[in-house]
Amino acid sequence: MKKQQINALTATRGFAALLIVIFHFGLERFPINVMQPFFTKGNIAVSYFFVLSGFIMCWTYQDRLISYSDYIKRRVARIVPLYWFALAAYVAFFTWQHFHHALALDADFRIATLLNIVFLQAYFPHYALLVNGPGWSLSVEMLFYLTFPFFLAIYNKHLRWFYVITITVFALSQALHIYFVLHDNGSNDSWHNFIYYHPLWHINEFLFGMMVCHWFQLLKQRHQWLFPFLLFALMVVTVMYAPPVFHNGLMAPLVLLFIISVAVKQPRILGWKPLVFLGEISYGIYILQFPVYAYWEKLSDKLFGDLNTNAFFYSYLIVLIVVSAICYSVIEQPVRRKINELGKK
Repeated sequence: MKKQQINALTATRGFAALLIVIFHFGLERFPINVMQPFFTKGNIAVSYFFVLSGFIMCWTYQDRLISYSDYIKRRVARIVPLYWFALAAYVAFFTWQHFHHALALDADFRIATLLNIVFLQAYFPHYALLVNGPGWSLSVEMLFYLTFPFFLAIYNKHLRWFYVITITVFALSQALHIYFVLHDNGSNDSWHNFIYYHPLWHINEFLFGMMVCHWFQLLKQRHQWLFPFLLFALMVVTVMYAPPVFHNGLMAPLVLLFIISVAVKQPRILGWKPLVFLGEISYGIYILQFPVYAYWEKLSDKLFGDLNTNAFFYSYLIVLIVVSAICYSVIEQPVRRKINELGKK
């Protein structure tokens, strides 16, 4: 039986996606620049997505009997169509620049494009961010999808061992990550990309997300002590003073508490339909942010001339949300339905 969507958590996805967009393009814009200590750590929102993904996957599939092939088909239907569309739009833009403005496209760009198509770019640090940078996290997400049935079997049959595995993976991941960060002198981009973007360093976040599912089921009837907005404030303060090592899951225990508190309390404001819809289109906001920025930069210049930086950024943000909403309606939903119906009699 399909479980009901937790709308409050869906809404938080929208805020997390916007936080990442601000991190990439809006740090100097007013009034965002007033809170730069927070927004300059906006990439931590990717960790939030990874933990949330573990929870949603476990919550969705925990009690369902489904074949591995049908499961993979559903995961492909969820992320691949819009991911490939965003990749094609980005590659098309730079190919057009290549032929009309003599922009050089070297072998690295072509190799990175091929790796992006098959979700392997994050495994090769030199290519992790070369084409549609945010796609690296989908390379990580694909690893989660492929290994999830294995972890779910342990979760369902040997919960104690699942906890041992999760805590061990978390401890080893953080110890290695902190060691690598402390010995990173910033002189090698590939080494930096390996430290921050390789899928192996993010499995701990996904496993913590699956733990959220267990704790949510334990605490959903005992929620007097859960205060989502207090935990959110604690997350904001933590992020503001967080060192770089927080990027690969060190905040996962705090994120775990926040997700549980939101899922249990389900604050009314986060159930407001426009915020829930923002969460529903958050995947588009996230994966389309680079191609939309590239196209809007050219188009806005033709339409409005030289916009000031604030006007350009906020107009870009509006365009990104509108494009994401359109893609949600004409690509994500219909293509997902068609793929999910394949093989059905």
